[in-house]
Amino acid sequence: MASPISFQGLSTGLQTDQLVNAILQQEAQPLQRLQNKQTRNNQRVAAFQALKSNMTALSTSLASLGGTSFNARTVSSTDSNNTYVSASASGSSTGSYDLKVSQIATKGRISPTLVGGVPSNLAVADPLATPVFSGGSASFAIQGTDGVIKTLTLDGTNNTLYGLRDAINALGAADPNVPGSKGLGVVATVVNTGTGANPYQLVLTAKDTGTGTTGGVVTIADVTGGGAVNTLGIGAGTVDSMAAPTTLTGGLTSGATDVAKDALFSVNGIELTRKSNTVTDAVDGVTFTLKQGGQTTATTLTVALDKSGITSAMQDTISKFNTLVKTYKDASAFNGALSNDSSARSLIAQVRAALSGVPEGMPASSPFSSAADLGIKTNRDGSLSLDVTVFQAALDKDSAAARRVFAFTGDTTNGAVTVYGGGAKTTTGAVGFNITSFASGGAVSGTFTVDGTDYLLSGTNGTLSGAAGTPLEGLILSVTGTGTGTLNLTRGIGQAAQDLISELTASTTGNLSVLLSGINEQNAALSKQISLGEQRLDRRREVLQAQFSKLEATIGQLQAAGQSLGSIR
Repeated sequence: MASPISFQGLSTGLQTDQLVNAILQQEAQPLQRLQNKQTRNNQRVAAFQALKSNMTALSTSLASLGGTSFNARTVSSTDSNNTYVSASASGSSTGSYDLKVSQIATKGRISPTLVGGVPSNLAVADPLATPVFSGGSASFAIQGTDGVIKTLTLDGTNNTLYGLRDAINALGAADPNVPGSKGLGVVATVVNTGTGANPYQLVLTAKDTGTGTTGGVVTIADVTGGGAVNTLGIGAGTVDSMAAPTTLTGGLTSGATDVAKDALFSVNGIELTRKSNTVTDAVDGVTFTLKQGGQTTATTLTVALDKSGITSAMQDTISKFNTLVKTYKDASAFNGALSNDSSARSLIAQVRAALSGVPEGMPASSPFSSAADLGIKTNRDGSLSLDVTVFQAALDKDSAAARRVFAFTGDTTNGAVTVYGGGAKTTTGAVGFNITSFASGGAVSGTFTVDGTDYLLSGTNGTLSGAAGTPLEGLILSVTGTGTGTLNLTRGIGQAAQDLISELTASTTGNLSVLLSGINEQNAALSKQISLGEQRLDRRREVLQAQFSKLEATIGQLQAAGQSLGSIR
């Protein structure tokens, strides 16, 4: 509203500004009620947004709990310095493993320094300006330990050490126009040795460790005539084609070339060979990192359930739920923003019911079937608490069964099929399957039977996903071979709560989102009404001020006339 103009009755002696304000204050009461309603709506929006934030935090904690937290493992080693090997584990079986490293995997490398006692052209004083090839143009081929061969043309655009480096590295990218193409498995670098007249040297290194398909050797050979490889000083003799490649081990001085090696090690006395020093497939769920060879005494690595970490994750989930409950209780108290709000009460009741329910599809043989079985209690004030002793005893008894209470899990009678996850619409219970075709890195397909109905799933790269609109929607499977079997799918209470929260908070269709949208729309309508009301009061003030001004003028005229009549006597 516009600022009032203050004036007093010069003729009447009336406090006219006070009269105008009093009249407007009385007439503004409906407007004040609208403003109060809008303020309360804003408080409701803030309270519901806080509940939404708390729900999201709870869902995130539940996802972590059912996903990585229950799979947490600790690894202890008899070698506290991890000199030869270190390990990490997730979701693996517990136990001890004796590991001895004989040899670590290395990369094939060429560092041309001298060829027959003559400085190589790939060792120069100025890597930006010094030419490395005296001919006009020539091509040669490079092959990494992965067996991929790429051809490089050396000409005036790249005839320096840096130019040659960049040209070789450009071959590292696969051709996007050629399906299945691969980049060169070699990386070129320029190293400043800091010694001699030609300190800058080109080093070619295989991208991957291990012998690959070439016996661990990086090779280079002429493609065109002119002996470019020999001229560069990185090969012995004249080589004209890849049919007779020059292997960069024979023409270089000792130490100039490293032939790649595979990792050699043993686990519990079984000798193993791998191309990489990061070994993920020797023991299921355990990753070994090989650091140094020549080990004579095995390192004992013990994998154990991380009960402390899992307990902390469970306590975090309970804390997130209790924060949600407290936020609701504070907002629903007397005169609170959500006092007597049935919608808010329903939201909390639904989440509580999900977490206190029974997992769908839980096998009858499971030792645990509810949160209470794991030591989770409901207190009088509606909050939750955890009996750590009961919970950790449950982990000791059957940690997989304890996880099944909270997560979406799937057991299988055929090891060729692994359940990675499921969605809100994925069925639970027994699902028969028959994987009819499988090609490593290629197509895979099979039929899955739910309640007597068969569903065909097809995929690639060993992955199958349930189709939308079917009982298998959201199901994700990893397949490594053909065969028949049965999946036993369980939706834990934690997963059920996550699905519920996702449904409630969905951006456009969720109950909570629709509720907030409705309040915001109501506030927008109120803002329009308030604006119109303020404009009406501004006009009313102008009318009242004009009326009182006219009254003052009339009284003044009458007073002047009276004085004139009085003077006649």
